[in-house]
Amino acid sequence: MKTRADLKMEVKQLFKGRWRQAVILCLVVSIVTAFNSVVQMKQQVSKFTDGSIHKSVLSQIFNLDLAVISMLMTIVLVVLIFSLVVGLVVKVITIGTSYTLLDWLRDPQREIHPVADATVGFSKQYGWPLVGLIIWQTILVFLWSLLLIVPGIIKSYAYTQSYFVYKDMLAATPADQPRPTYRAAITRSRELMAGYKFDYFVLQLSFLGWRILASLTAGIGQLWLVPYTLATEANYYENLVANAKLAAK
Repeated sequence: MKTRADLKMEVKQLFKGRWRQAVILCLVVSIVTAFNSVVQMKQQVSKFTDGSIHKSVLSQIFNLDLAVISMLMTIVLVVLIFSLVVGLVVKVITIGTSYTLLDWLRDPQREIHPVADATVGFSKQYGWPLVGLIIWQTILVFLWSLLLIVPGIIKSYAYTQSYFVYKDMLAATPADQPRPTYRAAITRSRELMAGYKFDYFVLQLSFLGWRILASLTAGIGQLWLVPYTLATEANYYENLVANAKLAAK
């Protein structure tokens, strides 16, 4: 396996002279990430404020009649559903962008078409299958988390490569053959990550300093950090596959 430094250096070499394309390609994901980082900062600040306002709001809620409470619950439900849909859309965009970055790593001279490449996850080839895989993987991690938090975390890392695996499985499947199953993609991801889950965790942890710096710029730094992170993760998958092929010989 290549070192984390090697993986990151290869990404930097790939983006050399083409950072602008990388930033534009990942623009939607970067904006969402920046927004989340700003929200998290505000939440941290709010922890130091007086909780009397929250107590006042709670006391007001208990004094409301049933009709008003029902209306509030409906609003909360609508907001929750909307948030889930938006989250799913962003996830598909993120996966599609990662697919493009993986193709870019495999073909450094590849032309980048920001809009088409960033939305490839919504194409007929990937669209609904990706949505199904996201939901199925989320359910599995949730079920493992019911046992204890730790098994859920371990399984979430074991399944991290399933989206890349599904892409390659789909590419290797003839048009007249059934699509690869979600179970097959998740199983292969688990096999690839055997013995590498902690290594992948450390890889993600290595970006922590950059994430903190990016948050201090009101999220602007995410414009460069997101493509750098996603491409490094795609490069990690590419390295896992190469390592598995060598081990099989």
